[in-house]
This record gives sequence, C-alpha cells and structure tokens, in this order.
Amino acid sequence: MNVESAVDESQAMVAKASFAPSPYVHFASDNKHKKLGLAALTVLIFYEVSGGPFGIEDIVRAGGPFYALMGFSLLFVWAIPEALITAELSTAMPEASGSVAWVDCAFGPFWAFQKGWLSWLSGVADNALYPILFLDCLVGLLSEDDKPSILSQDGGNPHLRFLFILSVTLGLTYLNYRGLDIVGKVAIAICLMSLLPFVLFCIFGAAKVNPARWLEQPEGGFWGVNWRLLLNTFFWNINFWESAASFSGEVENPGRNYPLGMGIAVLLVFFSAFVPILIGTGASTAPFSEWTDGYFISLSKEIVGPWLSYWLMLGSALTNIGMFEAEMSSDSWQIAGMADRGILPAFLGACNQYDTPTLGILLSASGIVALCWMSFSEVVDMLNLLFCYGQAIEFFAFLYLRYAKPDMPRPFRIPIGFYGMCIVLAFPLAFIVVILYFSSMSALVSSVVLTGLGFVLYYMLEYARVNHWCAFVDRYAGDDNNNPPEATPTGSSSSSRGTLTPNEAASSSGIALNHLTSTTGSFPSLSFPSFTNFTKNQQGYQPLNSSLAASGRPTSSSSNYQSTA
Repeated sequence: MNVESAVDESQAMVAKASFAPSPYVHFASDNKHKKLGLAALTVLIFYEVSGGPFGIEDIVRAGGPFYALMGFSLLFVWAIPEALITAELSTAMPEASGSVAWVDCAFGPFWAFQKGWLSWLSGVADNALYPILFLDCLVGLLSEDDKPSILSQDGGNPHLRFLFILSVTLGLTYLNYRGLDIVGKVAIAICLMSLLPFVLFCIFGAAKVNPARWLEQPEGGFWGVNWRLLLNTFFWNINFWESAASFSGEVENPGRNYPLGMGIAVLLVFFSAFVPILIGTGASTAPFSEWTDGYFISLSKEIVGPWLSYWLMLGSALTNIGMFEAEMSSDSWQIAGMADRGILPAFLGACNQYDTPTLGILLSASGIVALCWMSFSEVVDMLNLLFCYGQAIEFFAFLYLRYAKPDMPRPFRIPIGFYGMCIVLAFPLAFIVVILYFSSMSALVSSVVLTGLGFVLYYMLEYARVNHWCAFVDRYAGDDNNNPPEATPTGSSSSSRGTLTPNEAASSSGIALNHLTSTTGSFPSLSFPSFTNFTKNQQGYQPLNSSLAASGRPTSSSSNYQSTA
C-alpha cells in the first residue's frame, strides 16, 4: 500500500471511528477477582437510588398525606422500567462504563460520550449534597437547643464549615480509593445501622395510626399541591438505577446476582420510604406543613421517645456516608470504563494497587468540592434535568438494541417484546417532559449550558485524538484473529481488570493512533453506518473479523493497522 492510499484510508477510518456504533459488546474477563456478592451489590444499588426515607419528608409538605402516598406510584412509571433495563443490559455488557457501553453499541462514541458526561455530571452534583447533609446531621446531633453550632449553616463560621466539608469529602474519598470490596462491606454495616431505627419507629407508631389522616389534602386540593417540590423530591429519591451498572463487571455471577440484587433493591427502596411515610402521616397530629427535611427525627421523639430520635439522627448521618460512597464508586468507575472503551484518554483508566481508578476518583472528588457551595434545591433541580437528558438517550439506545440486535445474548431479558417496551418506556419519557415543565428557569439554563459543554468537550477530545496528544485505546476489542485482549496488564500494576497503567497508556499511543493519522487534523464528519454483525464463541460476544476491521475503532492490538503505519 502506498503512502497516499494509506493516508486516505486512515482519514476515512477517522470518520467511522467517531460516530459508528461499537462493533462488539464486550470481552468479559472470566478469571478476574470479583469484589461484590449479592448482599453488597443490593445495598450499593439501594444507596445509589435512595438510602431510605431521609430527605423525602418534603413530599408531605408539598402535597399532603394523600398525594405523598399516591406519589409512590411513580415507582411503576419510572423506577421499575429503569431498573429492568439496567438489569438486562448490565448482564449483557458487564463492564465499568455501564450505560455508556449501551449507547456506544447503539449510536457510537459521540452519543456515548454525551451519555457519560451527563451521567457523571448529575452523579457528581448529587454527591456534592451528602457531605453537607452529613455535617448538618452532626450539628443537629451535637448542638444544644439554645446555642447554634459554629458549624451550622445559619449563624456559624462559613470558613470552618467549608473546611469541615472538605475534610469529610477527602476522608470519604480515601475510603473509596481503598477498594470497592471495602466500600461494599461498609455500606452493608451502615444499611443495618440506619434502617433498624425506622423498623422500631414503624412498630411503635403503628398503634397510634389514624387511617383518616391519609386522605388529607392541601387547601385547594389538586391545584394546591406544590408540584415542583413534590416531583423533584420524588424523582431525586427514585432515580440513578442505571448508575449501578458500573458495578456489573465486579459482581460475582452477574447473570444471576445482578437481576436478583436489582429486584431486592427495588423492594427495599419502596418499603423503606413508603412504610415510614404511611406510619408517620397516620400517627402524627401536627399539620403537614411542618414536614421538612429531618422531620422524622422530631416525629420519632414525639411518637416513641428521645432515644430513638438520637438514633435516627446518627442513622441519617451514616446514610449520607453510604450514599456518598456508592455514588463515588459508580462515577469513578464510569470514567475508567469510558477510557477502556477508547472514548476517553487511556490514562484515565489507570488503577492503583487497590484496583480502583485513581484519576476517576480524583476527578469526581474535585467536582464535588466545586459544587458544594450551591444550595440544596439548586443542586437537586439541576441534577434532575441532567439526569433526564441522559436517561432519554439511554431509553432510545435500549429500544434500538432491542430492534437491531434482538438475538444479542442477554443472560437476563425483560419478558416483553420490542413494541411492548415502546409502550412501557412511553410513560417515563412523558414523565421527563413533566419534570422539564416544572423545573425552574435557572435550572433549565444551567442544564442546557452544561449539556452544550459536553458537545464542545467531545470535539476537543477528538482533536487531541487525531493530533496524537494522548492515547485512546479500546481494550474491549479483540485482534484481527478474534482473540480477546489480555486479562491482566503486562506492566507492574496489580490491577485485576486489565486497565492500562499510565506508562502503558503513554507507550501505546502508536497502537491506538496509527489508524487515526491525519495530515489535516480536521474533525471527523458525521456518519452512521449500519450495525455490524456479531459472532459468539468461548471468549464472549464479539464481532466478526471483517466487521471489526471495517469499523475503524481503536483496539488493543496493533496488527490490524500495520498497513497504515
């Protein structure tokens, strides 16, 4: 092959690499050490989504007991479809990039990057709340009634408050750095410690329930409901199921444990919030306008006694730790997974001696610190919108994969056909429109600006790719003989997942970028080739050789691109 034809071919492959759907699903490593059993997975999913009834009290203030209890029907509209989709595609593609891999296989890396960007942003914004809530719980637990704490939000020292929040963030980040297995064990202990007082609250409070109070509505009935507060609070407490997909590659026997863990987590999310609201609204004689954040603590003191209120306050603080750790894990592993797929630079996938993605953790922690100055309502409004945009992409990717690749191996499959799933997903898509309608203008503007920034960042990365500024290596692609990549790295890293170390990433730039050589450095053009064919063998679900060669995506093998060197 002469030089001119090689350059022409490599430029054509640049265009395909940027927007073509991924020509394979995954290469699952069978011999890697799995860190999460069923119990740890279930608890991490629970903390990704809800964490219990803490923070859900505002739904009673917004709509009264009747609309608060009726609002739990949103679980059937949003949470259950999202959980089922996550279970199906996570078992089909058990890898750290999670939902990014699903979008990549459907629509290519452009939309996969947008999905990853939106998921990461909403996750980091969500995680920025937990150190603040943890501090507020400690202030309430340790402060005297007539004397404000120096760390309180009102009347405290803002500089000391920020330093404490920063210290909490760094301490919890270090726990995440030490390994997902430790995070899972800590989450189980926190779950038992924080939910047990609610079990006691429900047992003691059941005798004082007056069912007639469940029918109480705000003045004006339906039109008197604060729908923005009600829907945003509910939505915040029943979303982020798909974030748990980043754990799927670390789960023992994912084909069995992941759907089972997801199902148990759905029940845990529902009963841990619905039953305390049911008992609390039925047993309390106070006007529901008093139901604000932390009201369960006051209510437990009224119904049971002071000893339970202190336990609930401690449980609330611990719950914020559990939710922080779960969210931090999924955010950081998603970054590493996107690097493994060649969507982000390879060095972002490097792991430390504890087999955790160091740079992914640092990036997520930096985002948390940057957002911790925002108010609670501002963060919730913004992250809900960002999450809605990402979920819309995910739902359409799921439908596309069901239509284009109905025979793709799925260890767990929702027992509903393509057209049935179109009907099922019509409801959560309509709910996204409702959330948009009730969002504040400031949240809409900030979410649109941040979404647009994702487009800019993608093209900046593409420019870095074609100009060889850093390596982009797709470690889930096999070589031209359909052999999987190495299960363990060749360097000195102890990582069991086979992610590149920084030195390996730097040395692999010739492999990753040979097929992207361009004399102009111009951006790729839009093209959407047809979905490629698959073959199934003992290594996993992979592309036919011709499909991989035609896709133009970077792989972990240099043999495909020797002719263009």
